[in-house]
Amino acid sequence: MIFVDTSAWFAAWVSTDPNHDSARKFIEQYEGRLLSTDYIVDEFLTLLRMRGERRRAVLAAETILEGNLARIE
Repeated sequence: MIFVDTSAWFAAWVSTDPNHDSARKFIEQYEGRLLSTDYIVDEFLTLLRMRGERRRAVLAAETILEGNLARIE
């Protein structure tokens, strides 16, 4: 498993982040489940909301928390 922190989630979800292309590509091609924590996901979603990205935060929450993308500890 690969551990994903706030900056990696942000880069994967926000196209203006300098690391967006590589983060998105890695997550899309990774064959296992990612690993993260509830604190990190909370921080990531809060960061999106504070930057005016409410819709993106909702979509990210649904994708991360309800799917098979990551195991959240």
